[in-house]
Amino acid sequence: MMLDVHAHLDLLPKEKLKEIQENKKIKLVITNSLDLKTSKKSLELGKEFSKVKVALGLFPDKKLKISDFETFQNFVRKNKNSIVALGEIGIDLFHTKENFEIQKEVFAKELELAKEMKLPAIIHSRKAEKEVLEILEEFPKVKVLLHCFSGNFKLIEKGINLGCYFSIPANVVRSEHFQKMILKIPKEKILTETDSPYLSPFKDKMNEPAFITESIKTISKIWKIPKEKVEKQIEENFENLFGF
Repeated sequence: MMLDVHAHLDLLPKEKLKEIQENKKIKLVITNSLDLKTSKKSLELGKEFSKVKVALGLFPDKKLKISDFETFQNFVRKNKNSIVALGEIGIDLFHTKENFEIQKEVFAKELELAKEMKLPAIIHSRKAEKEVLEILEEFPKVKVLLHCFSGNFKLIEKGINLGCYFSIPANVVRSEHFQKMILKIPKEKILTETDSPYLSPFKDKMNEPAFITESIKTISKIWKIPKEKVEKQIEENFENLFGF
């Protein structure tokens, strides 16, 4: 069965969510949040669809403020029993560098919250892979999933040494970088994601969790094992990270 550990289901049409629920090949999807508004929407989707699991997070955009964290923290604590992770959290130096110090401070606070609540952290690190890993060194007890990690292979090695998991997006079918990552990273540390509706394996289609099947095909070819064994390995990795 297929697992999508990073999607934004609040951005998909309602009929597509019904298709996910009815698709017998999809085991579950973790919908990631970006702010308080999307966090609330994610919780609604988690209640409506049994295959949808919820991660709550503050995305590191240019509007992020320190004061946002206190409200977010209270919301997370209130909804602890309805979530499986904190995400998506991290640092982004692609869209803005102006609030870099604020991003770092909020990220550290979120990791402290993940540690306190014993929740995995699903992490965004676009153009900030080095900075993210440096902060993660301070939180060895937090289970970490590096979402769509685009750092160089020296940084990938550092992530491996820190015990991080890596989720490979569905556009691996046409990304040499992600294909090489599949060879570099231990099999026990790889998971699958779509980042739906983004990063589609098909240039003319919106991404969706069902396209995990394309990732499985690619991983199967690279690992040189049957697709069924790839799916089983991913399921084991999922259980080790998320605990269910």
